[in-house]
Amino acid sequence: MTDTRTGRVSDDTAPFEARLRLLYAELTAPPPLVDRSERRAQSQRFRSAGSTRLARRPWRLGAVALATGAALIAAVLLNRSVLDAQPVLAIDLQPAGASLSCKLPISAVSNNDTTGFIVMDHGQATFQQVKTDGTTYIPGLGIWASVLPQMVAPDGRAFVSDRLDYARKHELITITDARGTRTLLDTKVPDELMAMAYTANGSILVTGPSNSPGDWRIELLDPTTGRLSPLPFAMPSAPIINGVRVGSLGFYDRNSNAIWSGFFQGDNSTIWSVDYATGGMTQWFNPSDGKGTAQVVATDKHGAPIIQLSTSDAWHTDAAHRNGIAMQTMLMTAPHRFTVLNQGHTGERGVAGAFSPLSATSGNSIWFATDDGAIWLYRAGEGLKQIASVHTRNSGAPGIAISGPCK
Repeated sequence: MTDTRTGRVSDDTAPFEARLRLLYAELTAPPPLVDRSERRAQSQRFRSAGSTRLARRPWRLGAVALATGAALIAAVLLNRSVLDAQPVLAIDLQPAGASLSCKLPISAVSNNDTTGFIVMDHGQATFQQVKTDGTTYIPGLGIWASVLPQMVAPDGRAFVSDRLDYARKHELITITDARGTRTLLDTKVPDELMAMAYTANGSILVTGPSNSPGDWRIELLDPTTGRLSPLPFAMPSAPIINGVRVGSLGFYDRNSNAIWSGFFQGDNSTIWSVDYATGGMTQWFNPSDGKGTAQVVATDKHGAPIIQLSTSDAWHTDAAHRNGIAMQTMLMTAPHRFTVLNQGHTGERGVAGAFSPLSATSGNSIWFATDDGAIWLYRAGEGLKQIASVHTRNSGAPGIAISGPCK
C-alpha cells in the first residue's frame, strides 16, 4: 500500500505514463527492452528516504496514490554504475540486538546506493557490502534482483518481473529461477497486463487496465504454463468514501492472503482489505479510530496488519523537517481494534519514525527500517524494539529498506 502503504489523493498516471513512453519510443531509439521492475524497486526504496511521489502500477491507486517516490532521483540512479565507489555503513547495535545472530539484507540510500547484509553475532554487528544493482535478496537463488519483495515466489526460488518492449509496444512478464529467465506472458499496450505479486499458493496475480474506474482487473497467471485464469471470486468494486467511489488497487500481502488498499484525505484515513480466498472486503481502520495519515507497514504471521498513524503525513515530509510529528505504531487485533506498540513524537528517543513499507516477516519476527537509519524488530510477546542504528562515514543516516528476513 503505500504498498505503500496508504496514500495521497492523485490521478492515476500509469496509463498516461505508458502512452508517453510509447510516444517517446516513436521519436527516439531507446533500447528494445527496459526492465520496469528495476525502476519500481529503486523508486520504492526512496519511499523510505522520505522524498515524494511514486506512480508504479503494481502499487497504483487510481484516485489514490499509495506510494511515493523520487522520480528525478530515481532517474539519476538508473544511470549509476554498480562499480561506483560505495560508502561504508557503520552499524551501532542497540541493547535489544545483543542476543541476535543472523544476516539482515538491506538496501541503503546515501550518496550512492549501498546494498548488502547487516551481520549480527551476539553483540557485534558489521556491514557486509554486496556490489549489485538489485534491491531484493532472493534466498533460494542466492542473488539480488531488481524487483519488489512480493514478486518473489513463496519458496524463494523464483521471481517475476515485467519489461516494456518499446519496439513492439508490448509488455512482457518474465520469470527467473534456477533454469534462467523466460517469458510467461506477452500482452500489447494499452491492454497490457503487469505482474502484481506471487500468492501464498504459488500463483501470480496480474493486473491491467479496467473499463471502469471503480473496478479492478486482476487475473491469475500460472508460473509453469503461462496460462491466464480468472480469480476464484468476483472482485468487489472499490468502496465509496465521502460520496466518491475510490478506484484504487493496493498491494497483495501473503501473510493475510489479502489485497490491501487505503485512502486518505486531509486527516481522514480509511484502510480495507479484500480476502483472496473469498473476495470479502473488510474495513480495518477509519477516521473514528484516529485522525491523521494511516498506513499499513507490515502484517504479522497471522495476517494482522501493523498500522502507523501520523498526525502530519510523515511519509510526505522531508526527513530533515519531521521531528515533532506525532506517530503511533499499532497492531490491529481485529477491525477497528488495536494495541499500541509505540508512540510519541518523531525525533524523540525510543520513538519509531515512519517505517518503509518494505518490511520483512519471518515466523514470529517482523523487521522494519526508517529513513533515519534505524532498524526495528517486532516480536509477539516482546513488543517493538530498536535493534540498530546505521550511518555512513560522511553523510549521516541513510534511508534504509529491508530487503528480506534476517537468516
